[in-house]
Amino acid sequence: MHSLDCFRDNQAEALNKDGHQNWYRLVLHDFHDGKQFEGMIHKYETWSQPSDEPMPNFHGVRGEGDIEKNRERAARRAKKKIRHACKSAQFDRMLTLTTRDAIFEREEFQKMIEKFTRLVRKATGDEMHYVLTVEKHDSIKTSEAKRGSLHAHVAVRGRQDYKLLQSIWNCRVCGGRGFVRVSNGTKKMNPGSIASYISKYISKSISDVAANKKSYWISQNIAAPIRTIKLFRTLQEAIAWLTAFYDEKGAAWGFDRWRCWQDTDLGVFWLPAG
Repeated sequence: MHSLDCFRDNQAEALNKDGHQNWYRLVLHDFHDGKQFEGMIHKYETWSQPSDEPMPNFHGVRGEGDIEKNRERAARRAKKKIRHACKSAQFDRMLTLTTRDAIFEREEFQKMIEKFTRLVRKATGDEMHYVLTVEKHDSIKTSEAKRGSLHAHVAVRGRQDYKLLQSIWNCRVCGGRGFVRVSNGTKKMNPGSIASYISKYISKSISDVAANKKSYWISQNIAAPIRTIKLFRTLQEAIAWLTAFYDEKGAAWGFDRWRCWQDTDLGVFWLPAG
């Protein structure tokens, strides 16, 4: 049976066969441009009959539990949201928002960012797509007075009205003491690399952020990727279907260690294309 067709019988079997079953579940994300895709394959179990055992009555308490694991999960969710937004919107440029005065309080900087995004939406009619994340100044070039102070990176697509953004950030938000730097689109500034650049700060940022502080913003007008789910009996069948799909679409992919990720113990395999 062709690998592109085998999932149909598997899907029917998962729905109709009684008892416990083991599968590999493929979640495919399509980012609308016909070139960028992500496939995640993981172990999956189904039960087609209800259990006689009562459901456990447990309600977690906010703030309790393993804090480090909660932060790791939050960082993974944030990275996924940022990566998908960057690829869906096809971002190819970066803006950096800085201030002349050192700002260390996240609550203060959060209010500045929210004012900036609100004024940009008002000025552009909500046409500007963006992902924005906050980072601390910590490079060797940073002066001692500004080390640990906050600035922001913004991923955008295409040419921007620089004068408008500079005017909003500098005059309306920072009182004449703000700066906007633009990184123009290059071959290296593609949606995948921009997503990696922005999301690499998320884990560290989330560990520094209290529950009511934000570490990133995503504009509401970015379309979510198209999500397709398929079931396969083995990991090999799922990978064969995915690679055949990529080849059919003419999308670039590879098994190099920097292009895919696998955890054999968990049975998880991630392979992007584009």
